[in-house]
Amino acid sequence: MGSFHTIDVYLVRHGVTSWNIEKRYLGHTDEPLVEHELYKLNPLRSSLKEIPFDRYYSSDLKRCTETFRYLIGDKLVCLDSRIRELDFGKWEGMTYEMLKGDVSYQDWLNNWEHIAPPGGETLAQLNARINAFLADLLIQNKDHNSNVLILTHGGVIRAILKNFEQTKSFWELMIQHGKAYHLSFQQQKGEWVCNSLSVVPIQEKEN
Repeated sequence: MGSFHTIDVYLVRHGVTSWNIEKRYLGHTDEPLVEHELYKLNPLRSSLKEIPFDRYYSSDLKRCTETFRYLIGDKLVCLDSRIRELDFGKWEGMTYEMLKGDVSYQDWLNNWEHIAPPGGETLAQLNARINAFLADLLIQNKDHNSNVLILTHGGVIRAILKNFEQTKSFWELMIQHGKAYHLSFQQQKGEWVCNSLSVVPIQEKEN
């Protein structure tokens, strides 16, 4: 009988940018991190040091590459544009207050899964490039057990987790800075199945 291989994937959202703080739409715009917010990543950095990673992947945008260097250091990382955030097109850098009077924006809010922002992309286009990336990742790691870190964006992590959190809508999945989302994949009958989902560091219980 063949052995079963497990791929443990750790999805990490980048650190905080000024546009995150200002609640501006941030997709493909190459915003850097806010330096004074980096300390909030320290608990995650400590947790990740305990994990023997085999491969590292990151979005090629600087908010991800800067986060990777802060968390991991100078390890070799594969940069991949397929795990960039959703492209918000002409709405990049704008806020809800700036856009709420725009009819095309209201149309998008009501049918965002199928409509793209002007010059941007649809959810289907986002999912297509993420799925292509994941298919390649699973092929690259299929012959042995491995731990993989993916440094990416909130929308990308939401899109991946949505496959395993069917009871929640896309926007209900709250993807935090400073947390890793751990998915464990195992091959079953020739297919990769996610049999575990958890958060690192462990969430503290609220009083």
